[in-house]
Amino acid sequence: MTTFLRILALLATATGCLATLSCTLGTPQTRIDQNTSLYDSLPDSHRELVSQGRIAKGMSQSAVHLALGPPNRKIQGFRDDASFERWDYTRLQPHFHHSFHSYQGLSSYGDRYHGFGFFPAVGYLPYRSASVTFRKKVVDSWERLDPEHFSHRYSH
Repeated sequence: MTTFLRILALLATATGCLATLSCTLGTPQTRIDQNTSLYDSLPDSHRELVSQGRIAKGMSQSAVHLALGPPNRKIQGFRDDASFERWDYTRLQPHFHHSFHSYQGLSSYGDRYHGFGFFPAVGYLPYRSASVTFRKKVVDSWERLDPEHFSHRYSH
């Protein structure tokens, strides 16, 4: 196996491990296990939703935090004669493309080589996957982007 293929295989393995680890550490069950007293203090209907990673109008900020995790951004504002706070959640969508690069190296015989070529590359595009609006520290409204819609739109 060439050095390039070994490096590519190592990067792919590392990316897979990080993706798996990030998914398992950020689950509603993990957050519930770390905050059992908070979870137990929620109404029964909210506990059921939190355990499924879902939210509903009237839920507290603490319940939303257990269900969805910490937001990537908090926005405060004033609309319709009342203050509000919006929590935005973002995700990263992989974007595969080819990049033109130069390369150089040293062969196993000690000879130098160099050249130019197109190489596969991946970049990640952030997108807002969900927003939750609070009034008086309870959910007033929420919206979520359909993952299917986004993947079809940006997979080209």
